[in-house]
Amino acid sequence: MRHLLISTAILLASPALADRIETTARVTDVTVYPWGAGVTREASLDLPAGAHELVIPGIPEGIDASSLRISAEGAVIGATGFQQERALPETPAKSPELRTAEEEVRRLKAALAERDAGVAEIKARAEAAEDTIAFLMKLAESDAAGTGDIAALTRSVGEQLLQARQTAIRAELEAEAADAGREELAEELARAEARLEALRGPDSERGALVIAVQGQGQPARIRITSLTGQASWEPVYDLSLQRKEGKLRLDRELLVRQNTGEDWRGVHLVLSTARPMDQSAPSELQPDFPRIGDPEAKLYSRSAAPMAEQAVMDSMERAYPASAPEPGITGSALAGMVGETVVYDYPTPVDMRDGADALRLPLDSHELAPEIVAEAVPRRDDSAYLVADTVNSTGAVILPGDATFYADGAMVGRGALELTAAGDDMKLGFGPLTGIKLERRIPDEIEGNRGLISKSSERRETAILRLRNLTGEEWPLRVIDRVPVSTQENLRIDWSSDPSPDETDPDGKRGLLVWNGKIAAGEERVITLTTSLRWPEGQTLIAGD
Repeated sequence: MRHLLISTAILLASPALADRIETTARVTDVTVYPWGAGVTREASLDLPAGAHELVIPGIPEGIDASSLRISAEGAVIGATGFQQERALPETPAKSPELRTAEEEVRRLKAALAERDAGVAEIKARAEAAEDTIAFLMKLAESDAAGTGDIAALTRSVGEQLLQARQTAIRAELEAEAADAGREELAEELARAEARLEALRGPDSERGALVIAVQGQGQPARIRITSLTGQASWEPVYDLSLQRKEGKLRLDRELLVRQNTGEDWRGVHLVLSTARPMDQSAPSELQPDFPRIGDPEAKLYSRSAAPMAEQAVMDSMERAYPASAPEPGITGSALAGMVGETVVYDYPTPVDMRDGADALRLPLDSHELAPEIVAEAVPRRDDSAYLVADTVNSTGAVILPGDATFYADGAMVGRGALELTAAGDDMKLGFGPLTGIKLERRIPDEIEGNRGLISKSSERRETAILRLRNLTGEEWPLRVIDRVPVSTQENLRIDWSSDPSPDETDPDGKRGLLVWNGKIAAGEERVITLTTSLRWPEGQTLIAGD
């Protein structure tokens, strides 16, 4: 197998070729990244021995031309060009479904045109009758009407008027009858045109590959790989909690989109967490050369400063030239882990239309072990929330992505999952518990030491946290509040709580307080939290959040 790096900027001169062969290359394999995709297409043909010019039209112009790679079995690849201007046109193959849809649109258009022509002919008779009536009326009013046999003229005009009016009436009735059903026929045509549009490929700009090949007198297979930035994928999750049974299921799916300028039909799809379109090497720092100088001289030469700074930057770049990362092509991915990359190999072929489909692919399901608790944050909320504490027991990393949450079969909210390594803790929210009411109150300062007292260098606050369980069952309860944290030596902060919290600074979050326990049906619990802040005279307290 021979490989060749293709560049549209450099096209080697081709030798005199025996003939030109035009063929197609179907997309067979696609590896989609969070941004971008690697597309592989194949062309199979019987290639006679000798030199040939192989033309493959229909290549989308949106591909990264510098990423093109071509290999062959049963042939030797020579010079290759990617025609993006004045490219040879593609002769698209039509499927039986597409041909049937085209014939149906033509039939319905003809039927509608024939119906409209019939209606127009009937209306023309009615208009002719109206014109005849107008002519006869003018004739009866003219001076010539009194020069002949008035009785005979009256009979003749009357008969002709009656005949013309009858013709006009009949024509109007016939036109209405002929027009009946036109709306249904037009709607049927619109549906047929929509079906035809769905079956057609995208109408986008296309290029063509022109390849010099040396045939070996046997069947040849040409493989073309390229990168495009017009595709992406993201994980999506459904989390279903059955509270009574103590079960939690995580369903993982993958949402794929593509706007590459071509439809993908029956392709082998691999999704990878690699990012070949992004930075592939760490950033490189250059030395920093600060200088000191006379302030007045700096002011005097301010206009020349940009030139001086640019000169310093130029000298730095000459002394420490930046090395650009070399482009690379990702190898074939296997299901599971490839180095630090997670890949998902979808087992069945998929179809995706350009710009039309958001393909949602099921991945797997996992049963997680939840610990259910009512979590209360009186500082922010007026009711507790149903929370499931669990561990990522899937054996794989959970990637960031949108999530939908269900509790006992009902959808209760939308959110997102964060990047979670295997074995790490997870805290998942499943909507409010409106039967567990929360209140956080700071009594007025007229209540003395029980409320808010503020002096020029001291502030004292007492907060009353009240929790009421109005449901008919007992709940495990977790209450979270906070006290301020000082980062200055002269700012002193003291606090006390009744009852005392079970945890302080959980997970390194300074100032957070946690009370754990249970709250029975109909029970009311009260927590009193007192905080005092003292600072030197003459300074001002700047409050945080």
